[in-house]
Amino acid sequence: MGAVGIVKLSGNDSIEIASKVCRLRSGKEIKKLPSFKLALCDVIDNNNKALDEGLVVLMREPFSYTRENVVEIQVHSSPLIIQKIIQICINKGARLAEPGEFTKRAFLNGRISLNQAESVAEIVKVQSEKALYSLYKNLRGMFGEKISEWQKGLAFIQAKIQVECDFSDRIGTTDLQATFAKEINTIRQNIRKQYDRSKKFQNLQNGLLVVICGKPNVGKSSLLNAIIGKERSIVTPIPGTTRDAIEELFLIEGFPFRFVDTAGIRESQSYIEKIGIDKTKKYLEEAHLVIVIFDQSQEINKEDYTLVDLVRKKPHIIVLNKSDLPSKIEIKDVNELYPQEKIIKISALSGKGIDRLLDQIVEKVQLIKDNYDEDYLAFNFRQQNELFKASTFLEQAQKSLEEGFPIDVVSIDIDEALRCLKRINGEDIDEKVVDSIFNNFCVGK
Repeated sequence: MGAVGIVKLSGNDSIEIASKVCRLRSGKEIKKLPSFKLALCDVIDNNNKALDEGLVVLMREPFSYTRENVVEIQVHSSPLIIQKIIQICINKGARLAEPGEFTKRAFLNGRISLNQAESVAEIVKVQSEKALYSLYKNLRGMFGEKISEWQKGLAFIQAKIQVECDFSDRIGTTDLQATFAKEINTIRQNIRKQYDRSKKFQNLQNGLLVVICGKPNVGKSSLLNAIIGKERSIVTPIPGTTRDAIEELFLIEGFPFRFVDTAGIRESQSYIEKIGIDKTKKYLEEAHLVIVIFDQSQEINKEDYTLVDLVRKKPHIIVLNKSDLPSKIEIKDVNELYPQEKIIKISALSGKGIDRLLDQIVEKVQLIKDNYDEDYLAFNFRQQNELFKASTFLEQAQKSLEEGFPIDVVSIDIDEALRCLKRINGEDIDEKVVDSIFNNFCVGK
């Protein structure tokens, strides 16, 4: 629980309602307060009794978040106090906000675009530093500006096509078709690049799946604990202790990684352990990266060979654990199983070699090297879908021109692409779609 709780009012009557709820210590009327200046007040109940002291601030239209008159009442963050103030405001004529209603009003009143509004919802649940910086740029309208730039480019092409159709007898000429095809392709490539990078970034934002696997008792659970810096998995000398997968989120270079400690793979008669091994195999199928652990104090056996086929097609890192113990494994034997792979020696118990392992993880996952924080990205399915459709329509327009269709024919596909881009910023969009977007917001946004 924080130290300060805030009750926010927005709308034509917000200042009048606030004047019935707050009594300024200065004795002045609230409606005479200048905008954006905090004033000390007592919050009074329906019987004119003070129930808390706090601060009140006015943000007059149009210079507020919603472009309406907004009042914030800042008090001690007791749930009882907050609930009492909300009820008093309702008694004085206010109503509870619907989910996302403040941001919805900001959109409907033209303060922000729809993709900016969606960035508000995304920034609340962001899990990585890189996403945070990109979302901030979206919130500032930079992604919307890029969309508008593409819209202007396509509109200019449309205008030139219209001129040629109205005043020229060259509509079907090859040179015109080639010129327009080139211009369309340039915009299409930029849109497609934006779509591809957004999809890749979404995978990163959701957390890259790193599966820790090996035969029983090689130190998988100890490694997970060493990476995240706390005891998350149970560690015992008894093989087969981990029966179910244990997953932990961990940030590396600003991106979330989902590290999974899995059940050791071996032949087992235990029904429960078999279920755990089956889960391990499913995780391996979905993994972005696999860490294969050997216990260097034990010789390689058939259980180690079993893993080779399971991880062969996945990016993987080979780890020799228990480097603090005498080695019974020859490096050449490991290289025979996993040719051309670097082998990292660690001690999960002491932490030796863990930093080198994390560096190797970053090196293996090439996507993380891309400087995503320089991009303005589409962060949700709706935006990505509109980018994909716009790219597809432009691809069709380009193809039509290259196949010799008259230039006026491609106008239809360009119009469709323009509509897709407009919908990203909230232009030409169905009211039901807008409602569904804001219904997913939390109350207070």
